[in-house]
Amino acid sequence: MTTSAIIGVSLLAGWLVGCLFLVLSYWRAGPIWIERHSLKFKVAGRQARCSGAIGEMAILGYCALLLWLVDSLTPTWSFIDIIARHPWAALGALLFTSAIAAFHTVRAAEHPDPATKKRLRQTYAIYAIYSALLFAGGIILIYTIVTQFWFDTVSFMRDGNEILARVKAGAATGEARGAYEAVEFGFVDAMQLLKRAEDQMSPVFIFAIAIFVINLLILYTPLRGLFLTDAVFITNVGTLVAIAAVGAAGAIVYVVSYSAFLDDFLDLLVSLPRGLIAADLLYIRRFGEIVLALDDQRSLVGFITKMSNEWGGLTAVVGIVQAAASQLARKPEIASSLGVISLDSANDEAGADPQKAQTQ
Repeated sequence: MTTSAIIGVSLLAGWLVGCLFLVLSYWRAGPIWIERHSLKFKVAGRQARCSGAIGEMAILGYCALLLWLVDSLTPTWSFIDIIARHPWAALGALLFTSAIAAFHTVRAAEHPDPATKKRLRQTYAIYAIYSALLFAGGIILIYTIVTQFWFDTVSFMRDGNEILARVKAGAATGEARGAYEAVEFGFVDAMQLLKRAEDQMSPVFIFAIAIFVINLLILYTPLRGLFLTDAVFITNVGTLVAIAAVGAAGAIVYVVSYSAFLDDFLDLLVSLPRGLIAADLLYIRRFGEIVLALDDQRSLVGFITKMSNEWGGLTAVVGIVQAAASQLARKPEIASSLGVISLDSANDEAGADPQKAQTQ
């Protein structure tokens, strides 16, 4: 069995185990969780609802799919390799997530009725296993992205130094043709290396896209009913996390790898003996094109433009859509906070108090 197949089977097994404990927790809760966690929707104009377990199964499956996708884009180590290499850290992460789940269990199980409180404690004790799997998967996902990102950064710097060394060696021969070939091949290698910087950002972009998409699902699908707290606040926090992740990763790539390598390459080209370059008019023209192309890409605008291709561009589009959706979802809440009363609510009040209706 291939590594990809093993990873797929492992994620499927984890999803099935999580779904098992999820269903058991909803079964144990009974009618208590109908109001707390249910998917509300309309069928033929009538209000309907179903168990929130369906929505939480979908969220767990979504997270497993995201982990599989990111893992496929991080070829250095799979998450299974990470667990095998760092078993104690993996155990610590599991204990940490279990502690968070246990804390949530104690806090969420509070209820004035002793019988209901007991049932809630039993429910959340089962649900805690599902929560621990979900949080542990999130920690593994982030650790996988960070590990691959660090490996790519080190690899970029090493390969960049090798390219510069080859150009220096070609110029050291003192022959015009040898210097020209070294510069030309070095430029091609540099373009390929810069493309790797774009690929290095792909897992981070996918992570951000996943957050934006789940935010949209929370805002505009029945999944919103799963959250006891403000769904808009949750999506805003998720948006900030995604933006911070992309911004931090982009800054590291630009400062440590991308811009530093181009600065060194341009300094090397400028320091080459003019006599070697001026030996042929074609060499001069091509040398100028290479220097201008590298200088154009060195700027922050050039870096952002390069990162905006493929996953980067899709991230920007989905992020804008999600930001606009959050503002639209917030408008009713703002209106409510300003004291604006809807027509339906006014009618309800009028029906409850005829004298007040006449006054209005």
